Amino acid sequence: MDHTQSTRRVMAGAFAGALLILAASTVFGWRLGSDVASDGPGHVLADAPSGTCLTWTKPDASDVSKVACEKPHLFELTATADLATDPNFGEDVAFPDALRWAQIGQSWCGDKSVEALQGRLDPAGRLSVSALKPTQKSWENGDRKLWCGVQAAGPSGALYPIVGSARTIDQSDVHSVGLCVGISGRSVADPVDCTKAHAYEVVGVVDLGAHFPSEFPDETKQNQLLSAQCPKLAAEYAGGPNVVEQKGLTVYWDTRKQDSWMAGSRRVDCKVGAQLPDKSGLAPISGSVSKDKQDAINVGKEPALAQVPLVPPGAPAPPGSPGTDTSGQIDVPNEPQGTTPEGGGPAPTTEQGGG
Repeated sequence: MDHTQSTRRVMAGAFAGALLILAASTVFGWRLGSDVASDGPGHVLADAPSGTCLTWTKPDASDVSKVACEKPHLFELTATADLATDPNFGEDVAFPDALRWAQIGQSWCGDKSVEALQGRLDPAGRLSVSALKPTQKSWENGDRKLWCGVQAAGPSGALYPIVGSARTIDQSDVHSVGLCVGISGRSVADPVDCTKAHAYEVVGVVDLGAHFPSEFPDETKQNQLLSAQCPKLAAEYAGGPNVVEQKGLTVYWDTRKQDSWMAGSRRVDCKVGAQLPDKSGLAPISGSVSKDKQDAINVGKEPALAQVPLVPPGAPAPPGSPGTDTSGQIDVPNEPQGTTPEGGGPAPTTEQGGG
């Protein structure tokens, strides 16, 4: 198997409606949502401490409210910043454009959030740094406050529920067994029903920490373990040791780099998928390989059609849709450890997308 760079999710998010969110990927590649008039987020977050969690159900977030972090939520506050302390944001300064907001968000929220989480932010994990910013209306009324936080967003901008505080949960970018990660063109997309075109089907999850309790395992050690574990899990899931191959699919897995390990991430997905004939990206697959479903599997020979988002950016993913089940989220803090410098991953490369 040709082991290439592990697929990573770009957490592209946005906040539509009453609150506008400035969302970031794990490398702080900031993106903005659509602009609408609002009184800004201050009416909900006034004097809220770091660690406050928010949720909402409406696409425009008009019903946003505080909620205990142990319950499903969409945003956790990590820090606040008052742009009014900077003379560059005085009363006469116009509302920043998208590029300027990107610069503001990167400089004011990135480091603050990592510091608030005491370094426990997995750069390849399922959480991304985000910020609630003033709307144009509240900006014109003098609002200069920025609320920094973290969220779990799919590549379409749809937000997925989080259970537990970002300070303690396992941030590993893993999925429930049986979930299918969507595909759009050659990019990984939001989770979908397995009868629809998808990039991968998750057949198992392996806890690396259970096998390497004392130190970070390098790529070679991880692959040695997973090359035995993942095919076994795939065979159990599919109903036989040769079923996956007979259906034209291949077993893949992710690995963890040291920066993810230091942030406490230990779990990885085992999954089945296929590459396009020219190896230019992932092939679209329809049907589940699960022995319980007995689906016919179709592996496409051309890139997938573009996936149409189910909801606007910043809206919660529809209740009950793939990826919204929180039962698999676990609250297992891990202490930073290990000194090995390398990581990696054997999943086939695809354009950055998510899942």
